[in-house]
Parts: sequence; C-alpha cells; structure tokens
Amino acid sequence: MEIVISIAAKIAEYTVEPVGQCLGYLFYYSSNIQNMKKQVDKLQGARDRVQHSIDAAIRDAEEIEADVKMWLENVDVIMGKVKEVLEGEENAKMRSFNGACLNLKLRHQQSKKAKKMVQDIDEVVKNGGFDKVSFRPPSQATMTTTYKDYMTFESRMSIVEQLMDALGDANINVIGVWGMPGVGKTTLVREVAKQVKEKKIFNEVAIAEVTQNLDLRRIQGELADMLDLKFEKETVRGRAIRLRERLSEHNKILVILDDIWDKLDLEEVGIPSKGCKVVVTSRNQDILSCEIGTQKDFGLGVLRVEEAWSLFEMMAGESVKEPNLRPTATKVAKECAGLPIALVTVSKALKNKSLYEWKDALHLLRRPAPEHLTKMQSTIYSSIRLSYSHLGSQEKKIFLLCSQMSSSIVYLDLLKYSYGLCLFDGINTLEDTRNRLYRLVRNLRDSCLLLDCRHSREHLHMHDVVRDVAILIASKHCDMFMVGDGGEVNEWPDVDALKRCTIFSIDGGDIRELPDEMECPELQLFRVSGGNHSFQIAETFFKGMGKLKVLDLTQMKLSSLPSSLHLLRNLQTLCLDYCVLGDIAIIGELKNLEILSLLNSEVSQLPREIGLLTSIRLLDLSGCSKLEVIPPNVLSRLVQLEALYMGNSFVQWENGGLNIDRTNASLTELKHLSRLITLEIQIQGANILPKDLLFEKLERYRIFVGDVWNWSDKPETSRELKLKLNTSLHLQGGIKMLLNGIEHLCLDELKGVKSILYELDREGFQQLRHLHVQNNAEIKHIINSRALAATEIVFPVLEKFSVKNMINLEEICHGKLPPTTFCNLRIVKVEHCDQLKFVFSSSMAKCLLQLQELEIRECSVMGAVVIKEEGDIEDGDKILFPQLRRLALQCLPKLISFLNTQKAFITEAGEITYEGRLDFHMPVLHEQISIKE
Repeated sequence: MEIVISIAAKIAEYTVEPVGQCLGYLFYYSSNIQNMKKQVDKLQGARDRVQHSIDAAIRDAEEIEADVKMWLENVDVIMGKVKEVLEGEENAKMRSFNGACLNLKLRHQQSKKAKKMVQDIDEVVKNGGFDKVSFRPPSQATMTTTYKDYMTFESRMSIVEQLMDALGDANINVIGVWGMPGVGKTTLVREVAKQVKEKKIFNEVAIAEVTQNLDLRRIQGELADMLDLKFEKETVRGRAIRLRERLSEHNKILVILDDIWDKLDLEEVGIPSKGCKVVVTSRNQDILSCEIGTQKDFGLGVLRVEEAWSLFEMMAGESVKEPNLRPTATKVAKECAGLPIALVTVSKALKNKSLYEWKDALHLLRRPAPEHLTKMQSTIYSSIRLSYSHLGSQEKKIFLLCSQMSSSIVYLDLLKYSYGLCLFDGINTLEDTRNRLYRLVRNLRDSCLLLDCRHSREHLHMHDVVRDVAILIASKHCDMFMVGDGGEVNEWPDVDALKRCTIFSIDGGDIRELPDEMECPELQLFRVSGGNHSFQIAETFFKGMGKLKVLDLTQMKLSSLPSSLHLLRNLQTLCLDYCVLGDIAIIGELKNLEILSLLNSEVSQLPREIGLLTSIRLLDLSGCSKLEVIPPNVLSRLVQLEALYMGNSFVQWENGGLNIDRTNASLTELKHLSRLITLEIQIQGANILPKDLLFEKLERYRIFVGDVWNWSDKPETSRELKLKLNTSLHLQGGIKMLLNGIEHLCLDELKGVKSILYELDREGFQQLRHLHVQNNAEIKHIINSRALAATEIVFPVLEKFSVKNMINLEEICHGKLPPTTFCNLRIVKVEHCDQLKFVFSSSMAKCLLQLQELEIRECSVMGAVVIKEEGDIEDGDKILFPQLRRLALQCLPKLISFLNTQKAFITEAGEITYEGRLDFHMPVLHEQISIKE
C-alpha cells in the first residue's frame, strides 16, 4: 500500500504542478502583461537618463564607456522582444473567434513570455545604474593621451633607458633629444614623461611647445598650466621670477621643452639652472649643444625595418595579413622609410581598403616628389599626400584651411574662416556650420592629420611636418602667397602672381607697411599679422579685391580703416583681433557681413553704425576690456545673431527698455535676439537683470553675474553660470531656465535660498559637473534629501564640489541619500564653514568610490569628516575611498577623528557631545576607513 501511495505522489508531482503553472499563466495573464508594461516604462526612463548623460559627455568631448554602449544595445534587444509580446497579445485578441482552445493557448504563451520579460527587464534596469558613462583623462595624464599610438621598440627602448639614467644623474641637468621631423621625438619624450610619473621618479612633469615662432609668455603659460601656477605679474621677467620660485620649491619636477628651433635662454623663461631636470627636443643637434647648452644628447633615427612593419601592421589592421594583400602592404610600408608619422598616417588611410586601392597608393608613394625636396622630405610629402587623397572633399577643405593658420588652431577661428569662405554647400546657419565643422575635425583627428591640444578643449594642433606638407598641397590647388611662423617678407609677389592669387597670408612676419593698392581680382582670403606695429592703410588698398570673403588684420595699430573697405561687397568675415583701433565706423557699410571679430582689441566705443549690420550672425567682442560704450539699441538690431561673445569685455549695462533714454546698451536688447544659440557675457550687478529675459535656444553659454568672478579661468564645460544674486527673485525667467541643463555652476551671495537642490533645480542637476558655493549666510543645506524619493537620482555626474565661507552651513546633505548620488564625485573642497560639524554622513561617504582629492580647511567646530548614522554601518563594515590620492586637513581645532562612531547627541546649544571618555587622538584615520595606498 505504501508503494502505491508513493507512486501516486510522484504522478501528482509531475502532473498537478505543471497544470497549476499552466493555469497560473492563464489566470494572471492580464497582470503579467501590465507588469511588463510598467517595467518597460522604468526601462525607458533608465535609458533616457543614461542618454542624457551621454549627450552631455559628447558635448564635452568625452569618450563613452564600452559597457554603457553594450547596455544600450541590450536595451534595444529587450525592447524588440517586448514588441513581439505586445503584437502577440493583439493576435490573441484577433483570433479569439476561432475557438477558446486556440485563444487560451496564445494567452498562455504570451503570459509566460511577459512574466519572463519582467524578470529580464528588471535585471537590465539594475545594470543601468552606472557610476559614470564617460571618461576624461586627468590634467597631468593628458600629456600622454594625444600620442596614444606609442609602441615599445628595441631601438627606442635603449634610448629611453639611457635617458632615464641621465635623469637620475645628479651631475646632469639639461638633456637633449634630436632628430628629423616626424621621427617621433615628441612621442618619445612624452613616453618618458609617462614612465617617470608612473615610477614616481618625478612628482610633476611640465611640458611646453617652443616652436619656430618663439613666444616666452606662451611657453611660461603652458608650463604654469601644468603646474597649476597662476601669475600675478604680467611682464615676462615677473612671470619668470614666479615660475623659477615654483620650480625651485621641489626637487622632483621634470620640465620638457619640445621643438626648439633657435637659441633659448632657460633663465629668461624662468627655468633655474639647478633644482629641476630639463629635457629639450630639436631637429638640429647644434641648437641643443651650442645654443641651449645640453650636457647629454640623444639622437633619434627612423625605425628599423621590422619595427616599422610592426607599427604599420598594428595601425592598418588584420587585413594586411591576408595573403593577396600582404606583398603590396609590405612595399607600401617600405616606402614610408621607417618614419613613424608616415607609417601611422598611411596605414590608417589604407585600413580596410581593397587591393586596387593599396596598389594605387603604392604608385602614388613612388611618384617623383617636387624637385626642391630632399629624398627624405619627398617620402614625408608623399606619405601625407596619400592620407590627404583619402579624405572626403569637405575634410580636404578644412585640412587645407588649417594649413593657413598657425600650428595651434583655435576652433572659433576655424569656424569664422570656414563660414566666411562658404565651404559647405547647403548650410546657411552658423550653428549648422559649427556642427559640420566639429564632425570634419573629428575625422581629421582620427586620420592623425590633426591633434587635440593638451592644454585647451578650444584648440587643435597640426603637427609641423603635416602642416609643411599641407601648405605644399594647398599651393598646388590654388595660387597663394604665404609667409608663416616668423618668416621674413623679402619681397611682394609680382603683378601677374597677385592677379591669380586666391589666398594671401602673412603670419608672424616682420611686416610694417602694406602697398598702396593690390590688384587681386580672385582673392578670397587675406590675412596679415602686423606684429603690433602702427599701420596707415592706403584709402585705395582694397579697390582691387572685389571677390574677398575673409579679411583678417591681426596685431595692428589702426587709427582708421580705408574708405575702399566699403567696396568689399562679398565680404563675409572681418577679423580685427589683437588690434588698437580708432575710427571703425565704416564697417557699418559692409551690408553682407556675417561675422565680425574684435577679439582682444583696444576699442573704447562700438560705433553706432554696427547696428546697420543686420545680416551679422557672430559678434566677438571677447577681451575688449577697454570697451565702455555700446550705443543704445545697436545690439537689438542684430536680429540674425546666433553667437555673441562678450567675456572680459563690456560691463556698463544700463537699466531700461528700447524706448527709454539711455547712453549705453541694456540687457533688454538681448530679448530681440531670438536666434541666439551661443552667449558669453558678464553682468556686474543682478539688479539690472530683466525679469522677462529668456534664453530659450541657448545651447552654449558662459554667463557671469556679479563682481566677484574671474573670467580668465579656462572653461572646462560648454554650459557655465556664475551667479551673485541679491535675491532669489533674480533666479526666475531666463536664469532659472538655464539651470536645468547647467554643467558648471558657481554661486555667491544668494538671499532667500536655504537649500540648493530643488530650490534651484527640481530635476536634481542631472548634467552638473562642477558646483562651487561661496560667501553665503543663509544656506543651511546643499541637499535636503528628506524631500527626495528613495530612488531619486541627484548630482549623478558631479565631479567637483566646493564650498567656501558658508558661515551657517550645517550639513552638506540633510538626511540619507539615494545610493547613486555623488557616484562620480572626484574632488571635494570645504573651507571656512563655521557651523559645519562633519562633511559626509556614512550613507553619503559610501557613495564616494571615485573620490580623488579631499581638502578641509578652517572649520572651527568640525569634529569628524564622516559621521556614522544610526543603523547605517556595522562596527566591522568598511567605508572605502579606493581612489583617494590627496587629503588635506588644516586649521580644524576640534577635529577628533576621520570617522565618528561614538554614540552622540545634539544639545539645545547645537554642540555635539559624546557619551563616555574619548580615549583616542590622532592619527585621524579610523580603522573603518580604507584608503588605497
């Protein structure tokens, strides 16, 4: 009998349970479908949040993490499966008339799939809580990222080892590296810089590019930027003294001066003869040993045959290993003659190309070069020329345009030129031109024909060898006269050459006067740098330039502009940058002008005639620090304006509308600029901010309100606000609208605001990367998290956070935080906050896995950095700061421990007291705090 019962039980196990599951799918059909739809909504929300972060990262030229891309692809797959389930649901409804069994079968299948999808979606949503979606190298690391194609070769390893030995020799201070253009001097010394940092041989490395056109101020500035040094003196000598002091403070600083062409006095730059090590590079060994006084030099030759092929093969990809392609590929690599820059540019140009394209490339490389070039120069020319030939037509235009500029190219200058020359067919707006330009520049960077600038996101760099070749190519495509990088103007071209000339460019030549007239009927671009000399341009000078589109007169002292200027009916872009300007009213007669730039020029009053330029789309008055008068209603007439740059410039804004008597411009005039997309502006006082001033279309902005901000700080993001407001009423309207997408926010005095989050942005500052709050007596909390939902995400991409002189700040965060808050925070600075008793709660501290720097200074009542919340961490738990590299605690008289784990209570007087005797003193770090060594 027991056997029968056992058998019956087994039968029931294999029949009743599956039947129950089947009935369950039918019974819970509607709820399973609804649950799936709810989960889909959550997934869509998670995807939108990630996409917003990705969009912000792309605007700041950051790279997207691979796992984020994979997650998005997984979301697409999931959404496709959801669509199939929902379509199946509709089919079940449509086919119900065929019989109950068929309908029940379909409902069972769809219910089962829906329940499985709920589980899958839930897993994907959990995986989408990324700490960060993008990455950007730190400032000291950027010196190694530009040249990322470094490979370790035997011929290079020996030189690197010898160089490292020389750096360790106490008797050697100045070391030289020399070699031909494009051989890899810059790449090699940057690899050395990377290694000495990684091995902690030097604490800091500062690199400056010298170039053919020697500029001591720029060299000092580049070194200072890498050393986080700010100059208080403006003269070269004063800056040199400060730089020398900084370099002498520590014995472990390496200075690299790249691309020296002539004699350079290191003491004049501010580099001490002792106290730091110096590495210099040059094309000429004599310059190093005779003019610089190097104590040990290393010559860098081309790569060996096998090394050259390894580099070529790596860059060209797997296709070169195919039997039918490899013989031709090896011949192409051989034609590059071991020159790294040629190997990289050619291999990238031919990557994934067909055999006939490789054979044609080989033919091009073997073609005779221009007669005036040496054999090695011919190889360089042919190699770069080949890369050029593989560019699209628009990339070619930008590449050749870059060759007409200096080796350090400003994005904005490139925009002014490309728009003025009408390089892109079918594009009519400045914003569309900007987007196209950024895409083309990205393509040129990918082809190694342009490089990112390590000091500024607003600059590009063209390698000097590539630029030389680009100029040769440009001279074959168009008639041009060009003197660049400090060259001398020995004589003007003859009359016939001028008549054919389409580009005329003198950049840095010692030119002091222009001829009375130039007959250039085909000329489209005319640019001359005057070296800060006084110029009197003849009245008839522009008479023979009827087709001119871009006119750039830089570094000139001009008392007036010639009357023939009005004959330039086709002029689109006029740049009078770094000039001393007198009467420029005639500009108002250029009715078709669309770009006007007076960047860093001395001009006291903008002429009223500027208001006649109703077609203008970009006005650049940046750095016009002596500009005091803009006549009323001039700006309001520029209704086509898309970009207005007025940083470190005009600040004499007046109150009042268009119909009120004024002697100067008013901010109300900006309301008439409905097309404005880019705005950089300073406003001295919040009291003149119009309440109804809206900026609905702004995508890029840098707006400073108040008299406490320094414009010279380099922008790190594309959306920046610095505000000193008398009342929170000034946060209404346009300013409040801009806070929603802000990336860099600084707040000074702000009356009527007790908590930053939600009083300023109810969305939780989803795109904010940098936050600084100072000089405020009313703010008690940065975040009042007790008003947050448990799953709400705030400050998800914040990287830098600092507070200073917040005399009534009681807590950074009031209440517990959602787990992903501050997950990307890297730098925290707290200074002079007299009511702040701790910086982080334990729940907040657990989010700070990316924290790299922590500074706390002059907080008179601070007893601990981290305070333990009740029930948040157990005694054995660890709070990890795995990335912390710098910790500064200064002038904290009541600091007892990094982590307070004692049972504490707050008295009516507001003081924190402790039960029991405190039997520990410094060291500050508590055993539950873990910092990676």
